[in-house]
Amino acid sequence: MKRIFTLLLAAAVAAGCSTGNKYTIKGNDEALAEMDYVLLQTIENGERNTLDSVAVADNSFVIKGEVETPTAAYLFFGAQTPEDPSQAAPMMFQIPVFLEPGNITVGKMENTAFVAKGTPMNDKQAEFNTKMTDLSNQFQTAAQSGDEQKMNDVQDQFLVVIKETIGANTDNLYGQTLFQQMYYNLKPQEILDIVAMFPAESQEALASIKAEAENALKTQPGQPYIDIAQKNADGKEVTLKSVVETKGNKYVLIDFWASWCGPCMGEVPFLVDTYAKYHGKGFEIYGVSFDNDRDAWLKAVADKKMTWVHVSDVKGWDNQARHDYAVNGIPANFLVDCSTGKIVATNLRGEDLQAKIAELLD
Repeated sequence: MKRIFTLLLAAAVAAGCSTGNKYTIKGNDEALAEMDYVLLQTIENGERNTLDSVAVADNSFVIKGEVETPTAAYLFFGAQTPEDPSQAAPMMFQIPVFLEPGNITVGKMENTAFVAKGTPMNDKQAEFNTKMTDLSNQFQTAAQSGDEQKMNDVQDQFLVVIKETIGANTDNLYGQTLFQQMYYNLKPQEILDIVAMFPAESQEALASIKAEAENALKTQPGQPYIDIAQKNADGKEVTLKSVVETKGNKYVLIDFWASWCGPCMGEVPFLVDTYAKYHGKGFEIYGVSFDNDRDAWLKAVADKKMTWVHVSDVKGWDNQARHDYAVNGIPANFLVDCSTGKIVATNLRGEDLQAKIAELLD
């Protein structure tokens, strides 16, 4: 009995001395000289929640707290707005940080931005960032020298590092967070395979990504198109089905775009040229805008002389067709063979679009 009491007492003392779930974040770097404050924030459903705020003094700051479970958060660094409008606007930036028991240090790594280190998940993140920075530098060097083979090799390495890092961390929050940030670089089946690697408690958080990948598989070449029903400039509903089934149409390009999207507008000259050359031979475009400003959408259509079919639900990024076609970025497009109703190609850009249409209709 005495031995049991002694063990219990020792355990109690040890528990009293333990740091438990407490964390300390310290930053001390000359690069913080222009910063006035630091906010510790989480972001949920697009909403920022500030957990703590501290002033930067003598190029340093300290934040202390406690978490029940590891939490993904951000450190937001800012400076006070100058009273004189002619002065430069304050510099602001944020870095990700994982709140977990231990001492977390924040500093500027060589050739990289600020990074958090010192605890298991933050160290994993710092290691990944270092690898990504190295690959980014290699890619830029190859691009400057025009070495396309090297550029392709680096892109392949980029994907390998992403998949290997996620695969090695499916048992922790870092792996889940990295996957949520990087999944769009992966193919639909790769996404589903990785989702299956995560434990049951992570499945709910990854459900939307899984659904998106499943939808993406439904819109791969060889799959039948999914109908879209949205309104045109006159407020009349125009379905994709009606365009595909219009007599004389042989191929319909479903083009996802927005007036605010620079790369989308950069594709317009290629679309206009291809449409002018091949519309008479059976080529049609069904443009789906992700604008949430009706006037901006219609102005772009008129200004750029985009004379094909245009529709939008004017809900911006929440456009229903975006979800149906698992579109993660624009411009994006899907080419439909009207005779079969199946998708035959995706994401045809620039001269590749006209080359494909020429192959099919010339």
